Amino acid sequence: MIGKRIVTIGGGTGGFTVNRGLHGYPVHQTAICTVFDSGGSTGKLRDEFGALPQGDIRRCLLAMADDSNDTLRTVFNHRFAKNGSSLSDHSLGNLLLLAAEQNWGPIEGTRRIGRALGVQGEVLPISINSAHVCAELSDGEVVCGEGFIDTRSVEDARTVGRVWLEPQAFITREAAEAIIAADVIVLGPGDLYTSIVPNLLVSGIQKAIAESKARLVYVCNIMTKSSETRDFTVADFVDTLLAYGVGREQFDSVIVNTVLPPNDVLATYAAIDRSFPVDFSAPVRERVAEKTKRIVYGDFFNEAGLEQGLIRHDSHKLAYQLIQE
Repeated sequence: MIGKRIVTIGGGTGGFTVNRGLHGYPVHQTAICTVFDSGGSTGKLRDEFGALPQGDIRRCLLAMADDSNDTLRTVFNHRFAKNGSSLSDHSLGNLLLLAAEQNWGPIEGTRRIGRALGVQGEVLPISINSAHVCAELSDGEVVCGEGFIDTRSVEDARTVGRVWLEPQAFITREAAEAIIAADVIVLGPGDLYTSIVPNLLVSGIQKAIAESKARLVYVCNIMTKSSETRDFTVADFVDTLLAYGVGREQFDSVIVNTVLPPNDVLATYAAIDRSFPVDFSAPVRERVAEKTKRIVYGDFFNEAGLEQGLIRHDSHKLAYQLIQE
């Protein structure tokens, strides 16, 4: 286990969850982050300064930061909330990453912030090119901008037909080298079309995965999402990723949580977000088995998240499985 190189690729809450779990294990950990966000604090800084979107980078830095420095972790994650202020909705971590980028560039700037936080391992952007995620919806309308794809109303029944990057983005040398040298590459969990697939659209990533001897692992989402994966099964997630290209004909492992959340929490998700557990019934399992060398399924559920009414993977259960790969 010591010295095993584990590379995670993704963003959002899922990226934080996986990297937080791996933090503290004696592995060499590299988080490769999606950089195509367009909403919130990240979107504002991107529009005003042309900065690399920092949101997912900030989350992964926090996940991997030294636990002993609680003060620095707290202020780094602080978000200004005063209405009407130019700082409203901005995260201090995003501002610090912007300052670091302007002084040392996006990769060296991230490294310096990581060292200040006591990060063990490395956090890297998948690309340093400014690109947006675009999607063609089922009625033919084209929507550009991660925020416009991801936050569509639950009343919007249109599905995502295909996604692409505009303009084209290219993988960073550092990210490609980390992937090629990895022992385990982890995709997911995370929003399929805005956190996971965009990484596969970056020129060079499929070649890097193909050249790597690492085990390729996909962690499937627990719940569907109305704006992106309405009615999706585990097989639909897997098929979509393989269709966009992961540099392999199949996965080495697909990890699936099979513990259902309590009915009251499921009812809340259904009522508010029209979100439901991802189907993993026997016919679906047979389809998945054709696309991966191994299916790992069982209890990867985070019971503690239920206190806030959240359905999440358990970071420690996931990490324990990943270091066995």
